[in-house]
Amino acid sequence: MRKQVYMTAVAVMAGVLLASGCSKNQDEMPSSSVPQTETATESEASSETETTPAQTEEPAEAGRYHMLQGTVIEEKEDGSAFTLLADDGKEYEISLSDIRDVETEIAEDIQIAIAYIGEPLGKLEDVDLVVALPEQEEWTISTEEGTTTANAMSSFAMKTADGRELSFLKDNCPIEDGALSEDSGDSIWVTYVTSEGMNFPVEIVKGQ
Repeated sequence: MRKQVYMTAVAVMAGVLLASGCSKNQDEMPSSSVPQTETATESEASSETETTPAQTEEPAEAGRYHMLQGTVIEEKEDGSAFTLLADDGKEYEISLSDIRDVETEIAEDIQIAIAYIGEPLGKLEDVDLVVALPEQEEWTISTEEGTTTANAMSSFAMKTADGRELSFLKDNCPIEDGALSEDSGDSIWVTYVTSEGMNFPVEIVKGQ
């Protein structure tokens, strides 16, 4: 009987020691195993943030460039103004002095297109009529970033960010102060349309 009690006591003591040992081992386990994973994840996120290249944005007003297209239905005798029946069905009385650059014939029954800056047309006084061009089937208003390689009185050339060479006529187009300040080497953005193989700026602003 005493032997059984003794064996039972030994078993109980062994169980206590074993439990104590397990508890100690758990307490001694490094608590940093989970935080190490989180730290690695944070490090990776930080690395991605640091290595992602900054995105260069186009001018903020890129959505304000449009084409007014239509047919000249009447011209003043002195040629100073005309009436344009636009493709949207509205008629616009336009003075030649309101257009910065006229690169097409203005006469009755002639179709033309005018690049302008501003909201879609409501009133002519609310927009800037930049260049009048001969009508063509499709128009694309493009914006390019680059560095000038030449700059003359009424024309300039640039190398785009992707390595292309482009040339432009710039007769009286809107140019931000300092955008074309040197014979070459200016960083600029150019928004333009192409007509009959030539590029006509709608606006030129300084680059980054």
